[in-house]
This record gives sequence, structure tokens and C-alpha cells, in this order.
Amino acid sequence: MKPKYLLGGALVFMAIAIVIIQGFASGDQYFLTIGQLRSKGPEIVDQSVRISGTVIGDTIQVDAQNLRLEFEVVESTDQISSQQSLRIRYEGPRPELLQDHAQAIIEGRLNSDGTFAADSLLLKCPTRYEEQFPNQVQGN
Repeated sequence: MKPKYLLGGALVFMAIAIVIIQGFASGDQYFLTIGQLRSKGPEIVDQSVRISGTVIGDTIQVDAQNLRLEFEVVESTDQISSQQSLRIRYEGPRPELLQDHAQAIIEGRLNSDGTFAADSLLLKCPTRYEEQFPNQVQGN
């Protein structure tokens, strides 16, 4: 085989490897608890992160006309009264599962004022599924 074909093949292989590595690096996002997010301090402001938390139901505010939501989350249900909550701001329609004690996975950025600007919002409500599939939830 000619050396120029080997060199060309090696260059193509390296180019593909670089594109794949850059794709993984750009899609890499932190997944943090609220406590971890707060402990990072100013270094995490305006960086794209993913957080997890429990929705505090009585903090939900909906502006249906402008498609804006605001609510607060804490790390878990048992920390609702003991942990400082994180204010979430989301622009988009209200998800059906946005309710008290719903588990949320939120992607976005922490603003310098301490609020979290959400780009995407994923919610789950375990009690809803417990009622539909009680044997599966309890492990029977």
C-alpha cells in the first residue's frame, strides 16, 4: 500500500476522532444538587448545569399569558423547611406534572442574583405512578 494512502487514512481517522471528542466535551454538563450548586459560588454563575430537586407547591406562580413559570425547589421533601430553596424561572408552557413534591430535573444557568434560569424542565410525580402500578412500585 502506498504511503500517501496510509497518511490520508490516518488523517481522516484523526479528524473523525477529534469531532467525536469535541462532541462529547460540548455535551458534557454538570449534574448538581442544590447544595452543591450553592457551594460552587460565583464560579458556577452563567455556566450551563443540570440540577435536581423537589418542587415546593405553594411557591408555583404561573403567567399563562406570557408562558412564564416561577417556583422554588429544595434537594428533597424532608428539607423543605430546613434548606434554603432555589428560585427557578422557566419560559414555556406549564408542565402537567408541576405540582407539590414533584421531582424536577432542570437544565439552565444560575444567574448572579441567585435565581436559576431554566432552559428545560423534566418532572416526575411518583405518587401518580404508585396509584397506577402499585405492585411495580412496591417491588411485588
